[in-house]
Amino acid sequence: MILEPRKPKFNGMTVKSVGYIVIADIDIYARKNKARKKGILPAPVAKFEVLIKNGLYEPQYAIPPVVILLPNGKYELVAGEHRLQAHKGQKKTKIWVAIVEFDSPSIKLLYQSVENKLDLSYVATPRTLEDIVNSAVTILKEEGYVDGKLPTNNKVSTVVNKLQISTEEASKTTVFESVRKEIGSTNVDVQTYSANNGVEVAEEIHGNSSIPMSVELYKNISGKTKDTDIRLFFKILKAKENNHSLPYYVYAHWSNVAGENIITARENKKIFWKLLEEEIVKYAKVLQSPDYISPILKPLVQIEADD
Repeated sequence: MILEPRKPKFNGMTVKSVGYIVIADIDIYARKNKARKKGILPAPVAKFEVLIKNGLYEPQYAIPPVVILLPNGKYELVAGEHRLQAHKGQKKTKIWVAIVEFDSPSIKLLYQSVENKLDLSYVATPRTLEDIVNSAVTILKEEGYVDGKLPTNNKVSTVVNKLQISTEEASKTTVFESVRKEIGSTNVDVQTYSANNGVEVAEEIHGNSSIPMSVELYKNISGKTKDTDIRLFFKILKAKENNHSLPYYVYAHWSNVAGENIITARENKKIFWKLLEEEIVKYAKVLQSPDYISPILKPLVQIEADD
């Protein structure tokens, strides 16, 4: 398969041919690119030189510099001054160009302005602020933040940091605020307590109430912390021994759970408690059975200690 080299396209411009021409045939007096108010910029020239030096400049895959064939047999360079200077800096004798004709001088000037606007894209196609924000929003949506489910500020910040944004591209603060504006966010991050200050906060909330209470610290959103909850349920049952209708408060708090998952964690805990309660009722019926036999303890002989 033969790939066609890229050609410039512009209304009022006709491409006659694309290929190499001798740099010395470019008329130094005919280069009149009026679109460049400040002339040649050193940085783009240096970038092109690096590409040429390292063999990474592939002119056929980019829109080439544009020239016009003059009556005297030489060429007028319409666009591509940075690339021309880079070729000269690397002692090249030929340059890949598009030889074109314009319908009028005004169209040539218009093309020069548009081409200059895109000129740096031949070295690289940098991400714009809009590109970066779109990437962050797309990642967040892929991770499930859709249909009204909002990421926390910490989550947005994490995604923005993963995009490795350079200071030349954009301000991280600007990206962060733009992402929040587009997808939304929540400030409802989990306030974490230690086991001790969790008890202090719960006791302050509970006040002087005569209703018994416990404070529990959980560390996952699944709801399944069975050993902890079994001990808690037996503690609750002990409190209800003489009054089955006695209310009992459990103040629960979560540690190491992201804010966006706290609602899920709370719902899962309610579901698991209900399942555990049903399991305890099932076991209670076993214990109440007239055929029930208590477990038989059979201690093993102790291993003699080593001398």
